[in-house]
Amino acid sequence: MRMMGFGRDDTKETPDVLIPRVDEPGEPVKSLVRIRFENFDRELTYFNDLFDLNEGDRVFVNGKLAGKVGYITSVTTKFRIRLSDYERVIAMAQTPIHGSYAPVMDKMLSYDSVALLPEEFRTWFLPPEEEIKDGDDTIIYGDGYIIPLDDPHQAEGAVPQVFDRALEYCRTGKIGYVSVRDGVGRAYVAGTEWYELEFTIRNNAIQEAYCSCPYAGLCKHLLAVAIMLSVMAGNGKLDLTRDFVLIDTNRFYEMIRHSEQTVTV
Repeated sequence: MRMMGFGRDDTKETPDVLIPRVDEPGEPVKSLVRIRFENFDRELTYFNDLFDLNEGDRVFVNGKLAGKVGYITSVTTKFRIRLSDYERVIAMAQTPIHGSYAPVMDKMLSYDSVALLPEEFRTWFLPPEEEIKDGDDTIIYGDGYIIPLDDPHQAEGAVPQVFDRALEYCRTGKIGYVSVRDGVGRAYVAGTEWYELEFTIRNNAIQEAYCSCPYAGLCKHLLAVAIMLSVMAGNGKLDLTRDFVLIDTNRFYEMIRHSEQTVTV
């Protein structure tokens, strides 16, 4: 399968991007932090007692801006406050990034066993899941979808209009992350919000495929991941028999900038 405008020309030889392993964050340090939020015109101050925070760290908070990504602009440990006056930092991105990565189309590919885990990617872009105290939050699975990777267009339930939207998702970098380990896959695709995908890969097909989006059918998010894997494998850029991690290039370098790690090219 060939898609015009999908990815980039990476036929020229390009070196791997090496990311050294770094130490895990230290013990929590109580602090007051100033945080800048995307698409918000001012910085706000929050109390932190869960992490050892530094300027540039990527965090989530409670309160009115819960669910919004924020960046630490300043940190102080010199304060006397009334706790009821401040909202809190509740989560931060797991900044250590391990393994070696190489550019493949519009993604960064790693076959390393220490490459970024799905749970680690989630901390960068999604707030922690809230515990539902009332009601039943049990997740129930029915029959998952099967998408042949030699021709995703032939998947049962693939609607032409949805397939076209999936192609657009491939072209515009909506697929943020894909991981396959021991045949079990996880992915995160950006739509109206971030959606989490689960699947397996067997017999050159995505099987038992589920998406957290509300669409009642084979959705554009699942199809987009299948299309991308099909194109990469078909062009000899991806070995589907190995464990691998794919991260969108723009998000990869965004993570590198904010993790303050040295990248050798």
